Amino acid sequence: MLLRFGWRAAAAVAALTPAITLADDATPPGQSTFISPDNHVAFAFTVPETEDFKYPDATFFSLRVPNKYSWGAVGLGSDDMKGALYLIIYQSEDGRNVTFSPRMAYDNSEPTYWPDMEYAVVENSTGIFDDYMYFTAMCTAHCRSWNRRDTNGGWLDVSSPSQKAIYAIGPSESLMSNDQRAPLKFHQEYGVFSIDMGRTRGAADAPLLNQDSQNEGTQFVARETNRSDYKATLHGTFMIFFIIGMMNFGVVLLRVCGWAKWHALNQSIATLGVLSGLVLGILTSFHYNRSRGFAHYHQILGYLIVAFILGQLGLGVKHHIEYRKTQTPSIFGRIHVWTGRVILFFALMNAFFGFALAQNKRFAMVLIGLLLAACGIALIFMLGRKHFFPKRQFQPVGAQQAPPWRQPSYDTHGFPSDAPPGYEPPSQQVGLQPAGSSSNNPNTPWRSADSKDDDDVPHLGSTQRPREFA
Repeated sequence: MLLRFGWRAAAAVAALTPAITLADDATPPGQSTFISPDNHVAFAFTVPETEDFKYPDATFFSLRVPNKYSWGAVGLGSDDMKGALYLIIYQSEDGRNVTFSPRMAYDNSEPTYWPDMEYAVVENSTGIFDDYMYFTAMCTAHCRSWNRRDTNGGWLDVSSPSQKAIYAIGPSESLMSNDQRAPLKFHQEYGVFSIDMGRTRGAADAPLLNQDSQNEGTQFVARETNRSDYKATLHGTFMIFFIIGMMNFGVVLLRVCGWAKWHALNQSIATLGVLSGLVLGILTSFHYNRSRGFAHYHQILGYLIVAFILGQLGLGVKHHIEYRKTQTPSIFGRIHVWTGRVILFFALMNAFFGFALAQNKRFAMVLIGLLLAACGIALIFMLGRKHFFPKRQFQPVGAQQAPPWRQPSYDTHGFPSDAPPGYEPPSQQVGLQPAGSSSNNPNTPWRSADSKDDDDVPHLGSTQRPREFA
């Protein structure tokens, strides 16, 4: 009888073996599995139910993310960033392994590394396989409760049928680092799901996660895609366009075209754009651990550049007032010009510092290409400015004439340069009597009664001729 029962039991086990194997290959019982839409994030979770287990508060988890993304994460204990415990993975520095970084988030900003979590890595289920990053571990302490501060999270209810969780992935680029505090870029997708924690209870073993895994014991709630930090993008765009682009164009308006009023208007608009970019930069700095302290050299240099821009604007206004009074260049104008040159140099240098801070080195290469193109266009324009804007000399209406000794000399070729003609006496027909008739007039003033015949001729010397003008 016993042998018959044993034979039947063996036959039943043999019959059930294929089904058990298929279940193990997909999603074994005793674990909850979540697969995000488009298979961007996969997460499996188990809670040991063995009473004599060495770690009574232990949990097992497995995380999978395509290695084309810079990082991937699952947050436990909350359906929002605030108060969640984040399990984040990204490629190691050599690209052959995975770096795990447990982090905390207390607001909608980059999570901060949390060193209090204790865990043991399951080596044979961790690494990079088939273009996916895998990480499997057993958390032994501080993974069911954590410091929540003033948030709604802070714990994991292992008996809840719908424990809230959140997932996110970084942009499609590589982040290769062994540093668990490595800076992260803004996520491009995030979503919310719930976990049936009752289904996670089972043996003290790591969950299984492979290509055939499906959603079991989880419920997808919502997601948002195509996310980006638009404030950081606008900050960089504003600063490059208004300082490097528009302010340089203002120099062309004044130096090449001679349009002082348009130069002033252009620089005023550019200054307002720079102030807008400063506000955007301050707002986006609160999102990241690397910038929220406002101590990075890109930020410090940026504050100084904005201060110099405001000072340069004041110098330009002062120079304009002085020039209208004296019609001569002023010391304020010279300082204004050199301040602008210093600003442009340090602004260009600070742009590359900003791209390094934002981890956008490829945009730095794009900026270099644009600058080279702009320099080439400016060189061509400067060489051809005499053709497009010829200089014209004219005398303003009502302007004071220069004194004779400052008048320009003219060529006298072709004009007579001889001395003026000598003096000729007037004609006799003008009503004057001949000088000789005075001898017959006894009443002439120089004739006396006892004068001789030849005394009537006045002794006036030799004949006088007028001197010629030199």
